[in-house]
Amino acid sequence: MNENIYQQLPLGFSALGMHSGIAKKKDKLDLALFLSNCPAKVAALFTTNLVKAAPVLVSRAHAAKGWAQAIIVNSGCANACTGKRGLTDAENMARETGRALEVDEEQVLVCSTGVIGQYLPMDRILRGIKTLAAQARALAPNASAQTAVRAIMTTDTVPKVAVAQSRIQGKTVTVWGCAKGAGMIHPN
Repeated sequence: MNENIYQQLPLGFSALGMHSGIAKKKDKLDLALFLSNCPAKVAALFTTNLVKAAPVLVSRAHAAKGWAQAIIVNSGCANACTGKRGLTDAENMARETGRALEVDEEQVLVCSTGVIGQYLPMDRILRGIKTLAAQARALAPNASAQTAVRAIMTTDTVPKVAVAQSRIQGKTVTVWGCAKGAGMIHPN
């Protein structure tokens, strides 16, 4: 994969990842932050499944407001089928990310991927959020997103990232995206 692709985020966006201790392997990145330097218009699609994980419920409510500034993503634990505690944990992830970045918590989307039916190790995640927020403040816009892309991977064997640029009315427009997923059953 062209390593330069990680340097081509749109202006004003940054992304980074780290090992926070969710993953059992010490060298596995498992917490990612995607950040805009100002509120950005958001559009999102969510599962139509009747069973929705806590991060889906929180992010759907936040995205409905139309604006987002950050996405916090953990891998290794899906925070799915975890009841009220799972919902509280997802809300706390948004709240603490917002607090650490000094942005409105309702402009923080939360994503979790991994094992279903387990609770998040919130002490590790909250420490990781503080670390990522401090690192994000030190990064220049367009900082490398390679660690963030790797941090969202679970059973994936390769990172999935793409970028496209075009000139519109004399200005360069960049669309950059990453995804995760391997072995999904009818992801629809």
